[in-house]
Amino acid sequence: MLFFKECKKIIFSLIFVIYCIVLFGFYFTQFANDCEFPLEKPHEGQADYGTIAKEVPEIMMPSAIEGLVSEYLSGEFSAYPYGFYKCVKLKEKDKKILAEIITELSGISTEILENFDNYEPSGYIMGDDGSLVYTDGNIPEINIPPTLTYDDFRELMRKADKIIGGGSKYSDDNIVGNFSRIPKTYEDALAEYEQFCKEDKITGAYARLFCDYMGIDLSILPVFVAVFLAERDKKSRMEQLVYSRKISSARLIFTRYISLVFTMLIPVLITALLAYTKIKSIYPDNELDKFAILKTAVYWLIPNIMVSSAVGMFVTEITSGLIAIFVQGAWWFASIFASSELTGSIRNFNFVMRHNSLLGYDIFQNERHIIVFNRLFFAVISVLVILLTAVIFEMKRRGVFNVKLFENRSRKSET
Repeated sequence: MLFFKECKKIIFSLIFVIYCIVLFGFYFTQFANDCEFPLEKPHEGQADYGTIAKEVPEIMMPSAIEGLVSEYLSGEFSAYPYGFYKCVKLKEKDKKILAEIITELSGISTEILENFDNYEPSGYIMGDDGSLVYTDGNIPEINIPPTLTYDDFRELMRKADKIIGGGSKYSDDNIVGNFSRIPKTYEDALAEYEQFCKEDKITGAYARLFCDYMGIDLSILPVFVAVFLAERDKKSRMEQLVYSRKISSARLIFTRYISLVFTMLIPVLITALLAYTKIKSIYPDNELDKFAILKTAVYWLIPNIMVSSAVGMFVTEITSGLIAIFVQGAWWFASIFASSELTGSIRNFNFVMRHNSLLGYDIFQNERHIIVFNRLFFAVISVLVILLTAVIFEMKRRGVFNVKLFENRSRKSET
């Protein structure tokens, strides 16, 4: 009975209605827009088939060395240690070690590196006519020593990555994707399309894209629902009523939590069904996996709802709803920018998983073990956080936990 009462309270709340509106709005403006037309089968003679990451030493070595030299001269290195973006600025002793590595790789002396003052980064700049113009930038001339073998190059890049702090463009996980991309051939493009049809059965690919988009929203929206309901109970003096009843704190907190997760999952499943209907309409003659989107949504998106709700309940219980939203918002923002690539960059501790492509079936399969660990990790963490919330709630019922950080003045004056 308590579960159904909590579900009813959530469903008929204004914040849940807003949650549904935002979620459906995101679905129709983002995912549904990518489902207007079917993915076309490549045909011979196309001007461009895109690019693909392949380990080609002749391409990777000059490109990666140029990237390392450029970042060294800029004084800043992009890295993603533990899945989070970090702008790295090296200490002098580390810069000297890295300069020696660059000399081995590029033939540029440490004296030139230290005294080069005409550095300009490569990339797109705004032209005089307002259009984007690509510039090669300006760095010292690179002359890769003929004695440098590919194995030596990879080992030196690993050392450079270690000095930067790990997770850089030069790590074993990232170097191929960043510095060894080649144009796809017709055969490459056709093989990917056949995977899309036969291995993914089409809906498997759209399931990943669906979860990529919806996972962004579901990593932040549930905290608002959890906070709003917790604060409403406080204002209506529900705490005093609950404290007087003979219901265990663990049962109450976990029932509230399960109710939150359950009710917020319902519109997600509805959008998943809408997604399947949409895909069926643009691929009427293809064999589809009917349950792919639902299955993927369950294991991919439920941990997002669980974590965001748990953070909302826990932080609100010990501080305030505003702080809970700030904490989850900061984590969400950092997670969004944690991936250097939107496809093929899932890590063990990436809260917001990304796979923003209908292709890349083999890439996704190679990351399966990481995905399983990632989702289980965050599911377990959320349960532990709720368990801690129940402990604190019980302590407050017994009058043991009386410290309330950031308590607003209006509540103080009432007491």
